[in-house]
Amino acid sequence: MKVILEYTFHHLKKNKRYTISIMVAILIASILLCSLSILVHSLWKSKVKSTIKNTGHWHGELFDCIRGDKLKYVTGNPNVETTMIKGEWTTARLSNTKRPYLLMRDLGRNYWRDMNEKNALLEGRLPRKNGEIAVSKLFFSDNPSYKIGDRLDIPIGTRMLGDTKIHTDNQRHKGETFKVKGNKAYTIVGKLDIASPTAYPGYITMGYLDRSRIEANDSLVVYMRMKNPRKVYETLPEIAEAVGFKKDEYGKYLIKYNKYLLGLYGIRDKGDFSPSSMITPLIFILTTLLVIAAFVLIIYNGFSLSANARMKQLGILKSIGATPEQIKNSVMFEGLILSVFPIPAGIIIGYLFSNMVVYKINEILTVIEGYTNIKVTFSWLVIVFAVIIALITVLISAYIPARKVSKLLTIEAIRQNNISRNIRKKISNEIIKKVLGIEGEVAISQFTFHKKTFRTAIISLAICFILISGYLSIMKIGDLRVSLDTGDMYYDMSVNLNINYEPEEEMIDKIRTLPQIKDSTIVRRVRTSTYVESEKESEAFASVGGFEEVKLNKYNILKRDGKYRITGNIIGLDDEDFREYCEEIGVDYKEYYEEGLPKGVLFNSTYYKDDDSSKNLEKIPLLKVQPGDKFLLQEKLWDDMKTDNKFNIKVGYITDVSPHKDFRLNRYSLAFIVPMEVYENIVSDFMPSRALAYQRMKIYLLIGNENSPKVREQLEEICGTYLGSEDFHIWSRLENEINDGLVKQAIKITCFAIALMFGVIGISNAFSTISNNIKLSRREFAMLRSVGITPRGINKILALEGVFFAFKPILNSIPFIFLICWFALWGAKITWAQFLPVFPLGEILIYGIVMIVTVWISYKLSSKSIREDNVVDVIKDETL
Repeated sequence: MKVILEYTFHHLKKNKRYTISIMVAILIASILLCSLSILVHSLWKSKVKSTIKNTGHWHGELFDCIRGDKLKYVTGNPNVETTMIKGEWTTARLSNTKRPYLLMRDLGRNYWRDMNEKNALLEGRLPRKNGEIAVSKLFFSDNPSYKIGDRLDIPIGTRMLGDTKIHTDNQRHKGETFKVKGNKAYTIVGKLDIASPTAYPGYITMGYLDRSRIEANDSLVVYMRMKNPRKVYETLPEIAEAVGFKKDEYGKYLIKYNKYLLGLYGIRDKGDFSPSSMITPLIFILTTLLVIAAFVLIIYNGFSLSANARMKQLGILKSIGATPEQIKNSVMFEGLILSVFPIPAGIIIGYLFSNMVVYKINEILTVIEGYTNIKVTFSWLVIVFAVIIALITVLISAYIPARKVSKLLTIEAIRQNNISRNIRKKISNEIIKKVLGIEGEVAISQFTFHKKTFRTAIISLAICFILISGYLSIMKIGDLRVSLDTGDMYYDMSVNLNINYEPEEEMIDKIRTLPQIKDSTIVRRVRTSTYVESEKESEAFASVGGFEEVKLNKYNILKRDGKYRITGNIIGLDDEDFREYCEEIGVDYKEYYEEGLPKGVLFNSTYYKDDDSSKNLEKIPLLKVQPGDKFLLQEKLWDDMKTDNKFNIKVGYITDVSPHKDFRLNRYSLAFIVPMEVYENIVSDFMPSRALAYQRMKIYLLIGNENSPKVREQLEEICGTYLGSEDFHIWSRLENEINDGLVKQAIKITCFAIALMFGVIGISNAFSTISNNIKLSRREFAMLRSVGITPRGINKILALEGVFFAFKPILNSIPFIFLICWFALWGAKITWAQFLPVFPLGEILIYGIVMIVTVWISYKLSSKSIREDNVVDVIKDETL
């Protein structure tokens, strides 16, 4: 064995060209494997960290309150690791302040530690003991006389509307009073970046909950982190049942899951599976498999060339007593020796490369509001994983030629180097011969004979081409999906007013009369419910199964006593907008202002799909209705809503024309379009606690991208004059498009960085393969020149061989690109007919041309020696 090892070392020193080429291949493979591992881990870690920062570190929540004496059923569950507790709301009255109350809630120690509220701290510190509070920044801006460190001795009690208690976190009610229960002292220790609309009469305040002081009747909201998060979907319903929760009308407990965080851990509820949720993990798996397969072939190519180069020597060793196992170990040992330096170096360079990519991503995305920088996280687990994968890849790559060499007969191995490399396998193809001449036939025969030698370089170039083409196609499919979802959007800006009162007419006029605004619509909407019988289903809807075929829970439809409870939306339009809408559908708008029973235009359309994976939507009428029919609507959307308010509305006209150009309606629901004053009359009898829902107003605006930034500034100024900054929100399609573009640019950098690595591998392999192949074929080309092939003919053979070489990876890539597109289209629910017009053919052709030019240059540089060779000398040297 010692002789074999010494021979291996000697071979590596003597054949530096093969040694260096293999080490370079291992180095590049290690760099990419390490970079991929670090990038994926860093992106995942950053996503988990930002999710925990924004939503808290929890897995499940008892969304309804539990009593203090039931807490033991939560903490005692064997799968619950930690509980984060919020106490009950407390109202404290202030004096001489802009808002009359502090709306307080105490949070437990674990809650302050693990949930997202701690990230809202602007100044001071978080509460650490009973009586310490952190107050909303609005409290300090509205009342500058107060500061951190002040001590408050204030009354606590209950908000009242007559004899009815108003919940602490409820909105302002006209005529409400305050019933004092006692006084309590508080110390302000922090300022929180938390704002609430002026519809709420107090400042959000957070205190400290001492778990030892929790009493049996205290009302608590409990969040949980599980020891085994994968069991959360089984454990949480069990806990809900243990604490006494009752199922709602849909058969579900009032519980909540941190689905986004759980999804990052690969945990999903079985009932939430959708094809689109599998796109990202499958793309990652496919990319990983491509990387591993590519590197096995790339490194194998180097070992195969090295083994072939010393085939005669290994045969001689075998003839003097070396066993097949020793021969195999020689090649395997070569792989281990050549990995000693490249793998550690690849880890270091891969780490630096990952930092460069992440730095560029952060540089691009940092302008997006709320963006959290990605950090490259060092993890020994990731490094060990990358090293193991790289080492396994090397050993597999070395094992294949090692096993092949060890099985060769001694005489075959000794004769291997002397076997003539004449072009024996010629393809008789009359078409090629007629079109390209004898040079074409020789070129394709040469290419076919050396196909195994070319294989690795072709696969490397193909993977690079697949990555780039696949990325471009997926981006186009994503853009098309967004375009199909929002492409028919007419308005490009909206102002959302989160208020529970009628806004100032002057403010609305100033907004709508801005000179840059081309069109506008004012809309209010509130949801109600109504019961319908299956006999009311339209013929089109009934023919596809009606409500019986609908996933009721998914669309909040309840079957009860043979009837179906569905959503009935009341849509209020501004007078001018309502008049224009009535003119569009051809009805007299005046009849909808008549006193008595409210009358509305019924939007009676829904969309039908054969199944959830279907791409084709069919617009059909939902119910059989006639003008003059009446619907009994009720304010109660869910059984636990404490209202019995019901009212009738008359159908004045039935249409499938939307009330405004960007109208969206949930499937299997109705909409009654009424003038704004009719809307106001209807909702005047609704629960005051819902005022923020039914008084919320949305102003749609058509502006154009060129005026969007300026108009946004004007809208901020106008709304800020009449409202608090927390009472309005402005949405801009241009800003969304800019942010989406930045995200795509960041994804492009990541994808192109990986493709660049494959490109370097592919190009270096192509150049090495072409160079080696031409060097080994010197005698064949010399013989061709000796029988009359001119230098121009030799150039033609090489050029045609280069064409075959260049087009092979492109042709091999087509099925894989097709599969990537098919899978992405399936997940996005887009048809080929929709996709083909936007297929990025131009960009893909550019990369194909770059690949072809690269191969051509490789052949041009490598073939120089052949053109300058002396025919007699080459034939004589190669024969000896």
